[in-house]
Amino acid sequence: MSDIFRKALMEDAARISVPQMTWKQVKQGHRRARKKANWKRRRFAYGACAAILLMVAIGVSGFVSPVMAKVLQKVPIIGELYSFTDIPKLNRYASETNPSATDKGITVSVPKAYYDGNQVILIYAIQVPEGYEPIEVSQINLTVAKILLNGKPLPIDGATGKDYLVSPNTYRGDIIWYLSFDQVSRDGTLTIPIHQVGTIKGDWTLSVPVSSEAIDNAVETFYPKDASKTHDGITITVNKVNKGPVYTTISLQVRQPLQMNNRLPIYMPLNGMLFSVYALNHQFIGSGELINIQKEPENIGNELVWDDVTLRCITPPDDVKSIIIEPVLAVMYEEGVTEENCPHIPQLAVTVPLN
Repeated sequence: MSDIFRKALMEDAARISVPQMTWKQVKQGHRRARKKANWKRRRFAYGACAAILLMVAIGVSGFVSPVMAKVLQKVPIIGELYSFTDIPKLNRYASETNPSATDKGITVSVPKAYYDGNQVILIYAIQVPEGYEPIEVSQINLTVAKILLNGKPLPIDGATGKDYLVSPNTYRGDIIWYLSFDQVSRDGTLTIPIHQVGTIKGDWTLSVPVSSEAIDNAVETFYPKDASKTHDGITITVNKVNKGPVYTTISLQVRQPLQMNNRLPIYMPLNGMLFSVYALNHQFIGSGELINIQKEPENIGNELVWDDVTLRCITPPDDVKSIIIEPVLAVMYEEGVTEENCPHIPQLAVTVPLN
């Protein structure tokens, strides 16, 4: 057994409490089996049981143990099965048709693709031949690819992605395309043109089927009342909540005085506002992401008003009935300030019901 598996399994085993009676029963059962079976049959049974138990242990720990999940991500084939371990719910709604294309001895495939109309998340794999000479950055750059959905350009607002070596001949990659709020089809086929892997030119165009139907059918929509906070002339109001099975989107209105820039070192939300999301017991759930901001606010009286601000966060567990969204100022440019210690504005934290 390799060191990485041994270490991960030992760490997982240390978390498991096994009653002493269980081991006593195992020993008793073993003695009875030894009396009834010959040596060859025992050896076969033990080997089969060991193989099954190992497969079950690896499979179960991959789903419930972050330690083993991270290890499995580094293993070809198995790693593809455990693609979305950070957000396990993605697996349920991801397509698994695994389209692939081969050229110049290189195969590119997409084991899983998640699509909800707001974003596309892909896991891709690259199988390369012996002697392949990698480049220092990602072997394929899908962040600048011109993607089509049902033959029409996919309205991409931004993208992040990378790939990395998981074995001598296999790279694994992740790509997220953030979509604009233009009307897009809820299902269809993505056409992903890939014309270069590393320094090798070729054609690895992929056709990836996607659908948001199951996600759309599971979305619950709420219109909260009195979900608003005001502080120092700034008001944040939650107008609408779309609670999906994986992500929740929250529609906000933001109002602030015209002269805010002269009184405070902040300008919301266009000067970089983030949000932290908490349960009511102040347990941190995750970071919210502003995915849509009205580019030009309306000038109403002595206020600037943004009526179309959309925040997205990971949907919390079902037992969380309300969340708190708390603004965080993105002022990493200031000395001593990092993403981890950006100043929060608890006075503008809004409680948002999820039912």
